[in-house]
Formats: sequence, structure tokens, C-alpha cells
Amino acid sequence: MNVSTSINYLWCVAAGGAAGALLHYLAVTVVGSRLGVRCTVVALTMCACALLGIVAASGRDGDGYALIGVGFLGAVAPFTALASQALGQDTSRRSRRHTVWLTGWTVLAGVSAAVVGYILADVGSIAFEKIPTRLQ
Repeated sequence: MNVSTSINYLWCVAAGGAAGALLHYLAVTVVGSRLGVRCTVVALTMCACALLGIVAASGRDGDGYALIGVGFLGAVAPFTALASQALGQDTSRRSRRHTVWLTGWTVLAGVSAAVVGYILADVGSIAFEKIPTRLQ
């Protein structure tokens, strides 16, 4: 990777991150006021994990992966927002146990969503290859 390629990669990550951060902010302020910030942050995280699975299955690399996978999806679902929602509770012993359970289930659900996204993209590409060329 030469200098100009890494600069392009950096710009793609920055552009995707800016767009993703804007979407995260709008979702939390607009949808979060109706559904609750905690539910909105968890929903954004699960959707971003599923989309990341789709991006990984598409085989994108380079600038496309930097823009979508790293920049946009990384900013849409920052795990610091999820952690702040989990840790924003009181510090009692029961609350700590609840935070650990929430963290574990979120990690499990995020990985599961990414796997489902990967499988859906893979099955979709197989189905697209099976379509006769006259129908495409």
C-alpha cells in the first residue's frame, strides 16, 4: 500500500464516518424521543452488524470497504454509545449484573446478526447466478 492509496483509504473512512455519525445523531434525536434512546441504540447496532455481514460477504475491499464497512457502519453503531446506555444506570450490585447480561446478549446478538447478513448475501448471490441471462 503506497501513500496515495492510504490517503484515499483515510478519506473514504472519514467520509463514511461523517455520514454515519450524522445518521446516528438523527436517529437518536428523532426516533429516540419516541422509542427511547436505549432501544434506538440497540436497533442501530443490530442493523449495522447485519449490514456489515452483507458487506463482508460481498467481498469488497479497499475504498469500498473503507467507506461502508469501517467508516459508515462504524459510526452508525458506535459501541461507546451502547456502553454508555448500559453503564448509565445506578451502581448497585443488581445493576452491574444487569449490565454484564446486557453486554453479553448484545455481543451475541451482534455476531448473530452479522452471520445472518453474511448468509443472506451469500444466498442472494447464489440465487442471482442461477437466474437465466435472459431474465437478468
